[in-house]
Formats: sequence, structure tokens, C-alpha cells
Amino acid sequence: MAKIIAFYNNKGGVAKTTTATNVAGVLSLQHKKVLLIDGDPQGHTSLTFGVNADNLQTTLGAYLSSHWTAKQASDYFINVNDYLDVVPSNQSLSDFIISVSAEETKFRNKYLKNFIDPIKNDYDYIIFDMAPAVDIILENIVEIVDDLIVVAVPETYAVKNAETTLKITDDKHVTVRSIVPTKTQLNTNTHKFMLNNLKEVAEAHNIKMTDTYIPNLIAFSEAVSIYELPLALVKDSRYKKTQKYCQNLVKELGY
Repeated sequence: MAKIIAFYNNKGGVAKTTTATNVAGVLSLQHKKVLLIDGDPQGHTSLTFGVNADNLQTTLGAYLSSHWTAKQASDYFINVNDYLDVVPSNQSLSDFIISVSAEETKFRNKYLKNFIDPIKNDYDYIIFDMAPAVDIILENIVEIVDDLIVVAVPETYAVKNAETTLKITDDKHVTVRSIVPTKTQLNTNTHKFMLNNLKEVAEAHNIKMTDTYIPNLIAFSEAVSIYELPLALVKDSRYKKTQKYCQNLVKELGY
């Protein structure tokens, strides 16, 4: 039975996609079956693997609108390797959100559950890369998620937004597993100071901030630009040191 993990913050630009895709990549290298689902209409998850979802008709929004299950849609998933499949998203996900907004909550909050239930035994992990939004997709995630992980940059605005994000998850009665610091630069006093603030935010909500962080290094964007892969899956010895951050994060999270 798959463990369902969602990476979330209601602020953009905090490396949710970088974190989600690299965690998925590490798990696939460990021969864990992973389904990575893009919950953001921007389509950056598939773009990480060199696929422009704007050119696709078979995406999450289309599946949900058509009441397809993941089992029915599986032939159209992006197959990255023997252990990693990707469900892309594009603007059709926004269209879906608008189209079901008038439905009763008990119906509109079950779309993702109905989508993934038939394939939960086919994967070890189902990972959602979430949009920076408080929307119907978040409401659906709350219904099914096992581990919700908040990613946050140790900077003033982002730390404040992490607090807002945790208030949102508290209101929706969803348990957050951890806060993961991202785009971190420990050679700056500002980030060292704000990491302490971020840790205080976590402790105030009785959750843990991981000791492992995702550094602010060009290697992550290079991997996507040059190799069309998340850094964790790039076979280039120059990146081994940086890849350790992703591997250590997966280990610390216990996956």
C-alpha cells in the first residue's frame, strides 16, 4: 500500500518542485515504485523531466474531469525509469478546479482519492508536488495524505509564509510531518538567523524542522536545463556531493 506524501507551501518559489522531484528520484534509485503527481497547473514537474505539459492532452486535470482512475490513465503516464512514473499537469487542472467549485464538498473533495485508490497497491510512494494555493486540490490532498511536508526558504517573507501555511493546515486538521529548509545558504548570517526562526515556527506547531536542508546551488537548475532530470537522477560525478543532500533528506524523513 503506497504512502502518500505531499510537498506544500502556499508561497511560490520555495523549491517545492525541486524537493519533490529529487525525493522521488532518490526513492526510484532505491528501487521503490514511485508515482509523482503534479498538483500545479504550471506543469513544472513534467518540465523537470524534459516534457512540456502544455503540449499534452492527457494530464491530471483531464483525468479528473473525465472521472478516470489512475489505472485507466496509466498508459499515458511519463515513464522516467523502471521505478518512477509521472502524472503531468497543465492549465486543464485550473479548468477542473473551476468546473467543480460549485459541487458539494463531500463530492468535490473525493476526486484525488477516487483517482489514486485503484493503483495504491502498485506503488510504494505516491508523491504530490502541490501548487502554492489554497484550493480544491489542497482540500482533496487533506483527505488522503499520510505525510504533508512544508518546504520553506529561511528568509523573512518565506518564514512568515510558512507560519501562514501551518495555520492553514491546522485549520484543515492535517498533520504536517516536517518543515524542510530549502534554497539555504549557511555562509550568510541572514540564513543562519532565519533558520532559527523557522525552527521556532516548527516547534510552535509541534513539528520537526529537518536537520537536512536543500542548499541554494546552481547544480539543481543545471541538472534540469542540461540533463532534463532532477539532480538526484543525473549520472555525473561532479554532482555526487550535492546529491548527498537529497539522499540524506530521504533518509532523515524515514523513506
